[in-house]
Amino acid sequence: PRRGASPGRSRMRILPLALCLPVVLGAKRTHHQHTFTPGEPLELRLYLSESPRFRGFNASEPVWVEQGIPYLVDAAERTREVQVPMTPHLLANGTLFAHAFFTRQGYSPDPSAGGTYDPWATTMLTTSLVAFAERQQPMGLKKLLTGEPAPWEEELRRGAAAATASGSPAGEFISYWKPALHVQLVVDPTPHALGSLPPLYDSYLQAYRLIDRSGKYKPLVYSNELTVMRQHWQAINGSRDSLPLELSCRPMSLKRFQWIVQLDHSFSQNEEALGISSKESEDLRGMFVHTSPTLLYTTIAVSAVHLLFDLLAFKSDVSFWTGVDSMEGLSSRSLLLNFAMEAVVLLYLVEEQSSWLVQVTSVLSLVLGVFKILKSTSVRRRDATRTGGHESLTDKYDRLAFTYLLGPLLFLVVGYSAWCLVTAYFRSWYSWLLESLVALVYGCGFIVMTPQLFINWRLQSVAHLPWKFFMYKALNTFIDDLFAFIIKMPTLHRMSCFRDDIVFAVFLYQRWAYKVDHSRVNEFGQRGDQGGVAQGPPARGGGKR
Repeated sequence: PRRGASPGRSRMRILPLALCLPVVLGAKRTHHQHTFTPGEPLELRLYLSESPRFRGFNASEPVWVEQGIPYLVDAAERTREVQVPMTPHLLANGTLFAHAFFTRQGYSPDPSAGGTYDPWATTMLTTSLVAFAERQQPMGLKKLLTGEPAPWEEELRRGAAAATASGSPAGEFISYWKPALHVQLVVDPTPHALGSLPPLYDSYLQAYRLIDRSGKYKPLVYSNELTVMRQHWQAINGSRDSLPLELSCRPMSLKRFQWIVQLDHSFSQNEEALGISSKESEDLRGMFVHTSPTLLYTTIAVSAVHLLFDLLAFKSDVSFWTGVDSMEGLSSRSLLLNFAMEAVVLLYLVEEQSSWLVQVTSVLSLVLGVFKILKSTSVRRRDATRTGGHESLTDKYDRLAFTYLLGPLLFLVVGYSAWCLVTAYFRSWYSWLLESLVALVYGCGFIVMTPQLFINWRLQSVAHLPWKFFMYKALNTFIDDLFAFIIKMPTLHRMSCFRDDIVFAVFLYQRWAYKVDHSRVNEFGQRGDQGGVAQGPPARGGGKR
């Protein structure tokens, strides 16, 4: 300061200089800089070209333009359906690429646009709409009476015939059209300190050159391939003039992006390590992707409970049948029919190439059914020896119930089988027979399960039933209802889950209706109304509990 000047005035002159010094020298950045602001409106332009590097902004028009897309996680989904003309390039096993450009409002993705172009105001994605895989072979579906092939088999047969005529090998790879493209813009409003970006997200930003050395970055555009199932691919050939393309655009959170990528990687690893087929892997992907998160997380949580109940039910059922010393009150015919139905169900699941998650349960039920039949046969022989060959009351009611059910059962078998033979398509007569039997099992299986209900009603007792096992199975049945919505399975198998609910509901009603009869004398000569409840185990057979 000058001589005579006050120190305070000198400090006031130096302060503005000090505030401007970091700007002049350049302040050290501590956080990553996101060039897109949450909530700001964005524009989408989607182009199609035969080249993976798109430069024809002036030579072609975008097939889809959307404006006013808010950069928010909860932004509404935008959709569009277009028809892409078939070109000689595609017929020659060429590839068509989709180029999706997201820009901040008022900016252009064209580098030659001058002042309206800013590389940090534009982010993009290039993805192929064509995939290459082995040619699908016709399944041979036809109407057995007339030989008329299924409509969807015609194209497969023409493709196979053309490949044979041209001398193409059996395992030749051909081009397939992906009929859907789901573009998702990752929304990341969280400020990240330098070097603290999630590793997975950071690797994608580095790979697509969306981040610079200073930490400045723009959002990632991701093509969600998990939602495009291989079963929806369409073979590219000269039988069609255009190809359908379903377009959708929706932002997604950074956490969901990381979850989807890790899920995709885990499925790929499981296919290699565990030998899971691509079809089973795709079924599991569809379960995870096409199910709402709430339902999915709930299902995962109850899966552990389902497994526990399965083990407890298996243990309880084995324990019950191991200790059975009389078939009084138990339907042996129901055991045989239930085993036959489980065998038909397993054959149908194998024929339909259902998920192994469903097939394993059916195999376990079949094994347990064999044990029950062997045990019941042994016990029936001992019962016949004790009774001198006389028919027991249970056998009488069991035979009476099946006499009533045999007529409706045969009518349903013949009627449904004839209807399927006239209207449906099958690979062979074996497929038709299996479809007819399994439809009867799934749709009308509860009729075959009613003999036990009939025996309970005539005996007015449920004391002979393994109720601990029934409770475990009832809880698992309601959990199976939840699985029926998310695990891929034949429609008839899904319906059978709800059929079992009806049977268990009737069993529960019978347990409530047939009260304990305290006036009945047990095997020890005691009555419950004479000074208390009778001691010792209850007797099997007739009478109320």
